[in-house]
Amino acid sequence: MAGFAQAATDLVTKQSAHHFEITLDHLETAVKENGLKVFTRLDHAAAAKTVGLEMPPATVLVVGSPQGGTPLFLQHPMLAIDLPLKMLVWQDQAGKVYVSYNDATYISAVFARHGFDANSDKLYAAAKGLESKLAAATDAAIG
Repeated sequence: MAGFAQAATDLVTKQSAHHFEITLDHLETAVKENGLKVFTRLDHAAAAKTVGLEMPPATVLVVGSPQGGTPLFLQHPMLAIDLPLKMLVWQDQAGKVYVSYNDATYISAVFARHGFDANSDKLYAAAKGLESKLAAATDAAIG
């Protein structure tokens, strides 16, 4: 797993036992089953092809909760630049497939960036709850 030495410590990456497309489809289903909405897929490899470049498969799922996010956007409109959350399904050069997402520490920092109390136990608990949903969806998709 080249490059992980420089990887952020607040980024969770788990290897899948499945091929790329199966992992991506399973992740989308699991995200929905964990109470989140999938807003869109961003296919980086397809975009690369449009300009004559090739790369291994890499697709971002943009996920969130309009019920939970909308009141926060009303309170702090610029929060929408950082939310909804993202999950990346990607394949390395050796053909191994991974799912990556931000952990609660990162999610808390995003909220703090927009004026929420960075020292709030409630804020961290909410971020931890979001991370738990991402983790559960990932674990269901990769196993």
